[in-house]
Amino acid sequence: MKPLAIALAAALAVISSQAAFAEPGSAASASPINVAAEGLKKTVQFKNWKVLLDTPTKIGTVSRGLFCTNATDLAYNQNYNTLLTARVNKVFHEKSLALGYPRYTASDSAFGDTSTPSSADYKLGFTLLDMNQNVCINESEMSGTARIRLKAELYSNKLQKVVYSRTIDGTFSTDSKIKADAFIDKLLANAMDGMFADTKYVNSFRDIPLVVADNPAELIQVKNGAKPADKVAKDAKGVLSAVVTIESGSVSGSGFYIGRDGYVITNQHVVGDAKYVKVKLSNGFSVPGEVVRKNTARDVALVKTDLEPPTALFVRTTAARAGEEVFAVGSPFGAQLSNTITRGILSGERTLNEQRFIQSDVAINPGNSGGPLIDADGGLIAIADMKRDNANGIGLFIPIADVLEKLGLNVQ
Repeated sequence: MKPLAIALAAALAVISSQAAFAEPGSAASASPINVAAEGLKKTVQFKNWKVLLDTPTKIGTVSRGLFCTNATDLAYNQNYNTLLTARVNKVFHEKSLALGYPRYTASDSAFGDTSTPSSADYKLGFTLLDMNQNVCINESEMSGTARIRLKAELYSNKLQKVVYSRTIDGTFSTDSKIKADAFIDKLLANAMDGMFADTKYVNSFRDIPLVVADNPAELIQVKNGAKPADKVAKDAKGVLSAVVTIESGSVSGSGFYIGRDGYVITNQHVVGDAKYVKVKLSNGFSVPGEVVRKNTARDVALVKTDLEPPTALFVRTTAARAGEEVFAVGSPFGAQLSNTITRGILSGERTLNEQRFIQSDVAINPGNSGGPLIDADGGLIAIADMKRDNANGIGLFIPIADVLEKLGLNVQ
């Protein structure tokens, strides 16, 4: 017998009751999306296989011989699980390559190509939720009907979280005997079609540019931070814990948490066209962040993390006044100089190219971009945007009211 037929034979056992197979919740009626012409670069590694069935448990019936007689119970046991795991791995990789996804090949060599990432962009896991087979085996061939239900999950190594999850169902039936491994492969392929036809799965591999909206239609509600008990000059710990370093490729800038839901404000020119960035906290701990909104014209961007911040800045609602003492916080020249605070005087509001700015002589440098400008009481006034070339003591900041408007944030 061939390996699959042996595994099926080993799975024969009498179990008292048959496991029910639920009605399919997501039929694979759509055709898989072929991405061969898109030149995708992101890779995926089949990593995990999980079974939510008791072993052994009855999954159907099997009859044997040329005339398919003497039907007995078919059990899902360890032998069958080993076989199915290998078939899932094979079918997934074959379908991925056939549809144009790039191949991921891990190198065990210490002298492997260091110009490419050492791990895949994604890990893929399947969970077997249910299975039912009523088949006939004759030597290494098989016929009959089968159904399977799987949960597919795509895990981002960069974001360290599951970014795609879907339950997929597959069915296969044939009256003609075919090779046993081909029978199982067709069943699995039909189930995976539901995943490969899902635009949410496919879009995970596409580099889709962010949609720049001048005025987002949907407001994001954020709760204002508490006003610090002490003045910044006396105790700046609370302010510093809310300020972060943003790293996007070779570009580094600053940002800060607003509200308690993990939102970070920074400049658009800091995140560029990136969909994901690294957010480095004041304690050195880093978390991934997803760029969820940006406005190029106003040079502002909103990044979402899965972290509840230690502190959220207090947004000041009253107008800034010329002559006020102000502080800029950020990471000039990168993370090594994070938590840098400089002090200056607010000069007033300016209008340049029909855009409002707040001018101050507070010292800022490359890397301060996106960091907060706060008053002496720790109230957020604006965010750093740029320093005028060849002009000492002239820095321009975007008023926080404009930032909130362009990003569609409502502070409560």
